Amino acid sequence: MKRVWVLDRSESQAKEVLAGLPSLMYDSVVWVDAAGMLDAAQADPPDLIVVEHGIDVMPLVDVLRAIKRLDNRVPLIVVAEHTSSQGAIESMREGAYDYLPRETLPGGLEDAARRALSNDGGMIQTIGSPGPGDVAELGNMIGKTPEMIEIHKLIGQVADTDAPVLIQGESGTGKELVARALHYNSSRRDAPFVAVNCSALSPQSLEIDLFGWGGEGKERGPSRTELADGGTIFIDEIDAMELENQGRLLTVLEDGYFERPRSRRRIRTDVRVIAATSASIVGCMKSGEFRVDLFYRLKVVSVFMPPLRDRRDDIPCLAEHFLNRAAAKMRRSIDGISPAAVELLQEYPWPGNVRELEQATQRAVALNRTGVMMPEDFETLRDEQESWPGLRLGQASGLENAVRYEFEKRLAAQERDISRIVVSDVERVLADAAVAAVDGNQVKAARLLGISRNTLRKRVEKA
Repeated sequence: MKRVWVLDRSESQAKEVLAGLPSLMYDSVVWVDAAGMLDAAQADPPDLIVVEHGIDVMPLVDVLRAIKRLDNRVPLIVVAEHTSSQGAIESMREGAYDYLPRETLPGGLEDAARRALSNDGGMIQTIGSPGPGDVAELGNMIGKTPEMIEIHKLIGQVADTDAPVLIQGESGTGKELVARALHYNSSRRDAPFVAVNCSALSPQSLEIDLFGWGGEGKERGPSRTELADGGTIFIDEIDAMELENQGRLLTVLEDGYFERPRSRRRIRTDVRVIAATSASIVGCMKSGEFRVDLFYRLKVVSVFMPPLRDRRDDIPCLAEHFLNRAAAKMRRSIDGISPAAVELLQEYPWPGNVRELEQATQRAVALNRTGVMMPEDFETLRDEQESWPGLRLGQASGLENAVRYEFEKRLAAQERDISRIVVSDVERVLADAAVAAVDGNQVKAARLLGISRNTLRKRVEKA
């Protein structure tokens, strides 16, 4: 029987955690004394340790580092009552196996424990241990939805490696914020973070900007690749990079050097490359506009940023963050936001994603007269929504874009059987829409869709 220890602030809270572990499968022990638990683990380590993120007796980072020092390394799962991007990144960076919101218990813990105790040990290896407090200020990268928590965890796992990262997602979803979080949570944090947007420059200007100039003429300063030496270079909208420059970037990734345009002089560089795109890289490869070898070299680690319409539960905390920041910048007194205004924000489709939400809150703060944000402060959103007939309550901008989005997301996650999953999702949405259109009459809904009632019932039950 596997031995599991739970460290929490009180025995009652620890027992709530233990409800997620079947007693017949695990021999469980509750601890409220972190130092005592670590002493006992040094002498006879358990198979798994579960720690509550808010323990008062010892900082979580110290507990994680002490467990990493054990001869028989024990997987550790962090349970957080109040999740945060910083908590998730820091926990995973320090070697935790998983980071779980408390509300996912008991099922989430049972699943995580089973994986952690699998035959291969389930351990996620992290490289290096930055000092305490060296966590990036993530700014707008706020979110507590499951999708965002998984991104925070992934950042913690890979930040202190030199693995290239490809970040995909619609414009305005926060791809650069992910890149910055990766940099500032790595051992490269004291070196430069240099960003370049390929779509903002002509091919020749981008060539010079990234790799310098080796021809005759006016003396030029160091390229961005040279400026980023020892640090990170973030290449945004990489799909707009033309093929010759893609070849130079591939050489940087594979061989650690580049040649200046119009020159054969090799320049050594030590940079971590993080790239981002809002386009379909797969489509660019099919059309011959993007190198297949570069694509696979970049996506050693792949991150897919979900659009805001797919993480509506994050909108209230994002709006509050942006409102407070805008109010401080404009020297306005804002006491809060009304429930009706929050509902309006959650219903809007946000084609511009988080960036559009930030701009909308800035405009609302500038025009507000009462100190409380009301729906009328966001009145322009209603006008804009009417001009986006394909964007209603979480839909993408048309069926084709919705399907392409689902495909790219699942491709980035390296899922299999994508066709079956996406088709099943579409069938479920159609079934729900048909039932709603006929006031719940499943016979009429089935007739509308041209399917049997049994088939309709199965599709509705998937929701």
